[in-house]
Amino acid sequence: MSVVDITSKLQSLNIVTHGALVSHSPTTSPASWREELSKAKHIPSTPYRLVKTLVFKPKTAKGAIPIPVIVIADEETETNSSALGKRLNVKDLRLASADILLEFFGVDKDARECFFSL
Repeated sequence: MSVVDITSKLQSLNIVTHGALVSHSPTTSPASWREELSKAKHIPSTPYRLVKTLVFKPKTAKGAIPIPVIVIADEETETNSSALGKRLNVKDLRLASADILLEFFGVDKDARECFFSL
């Protein structure tokens, strides 16, 4: 999804972007993203929060198709996979491997755009 596509979708939902679009080097964590944003000009002076996207794979029977669990959380939130699994009534949640991300989402572990859809 391109920046133009994202901006158009936000506008269609009456979500207005304030300020300029910011380009930055690729990032692989909230910490590296925060660093890149601190270098950028035109960042709003109001505080902002970063989020993390985690993809878990529950334990499934052999041959069964696993259904990934996607968690979007504040970057500072501790994410307890055992508690989450109990709440969702699934067994043994573990971070999804690279092959699961590729199979279900068609992306590698450093991709961001696949989790942004409106």
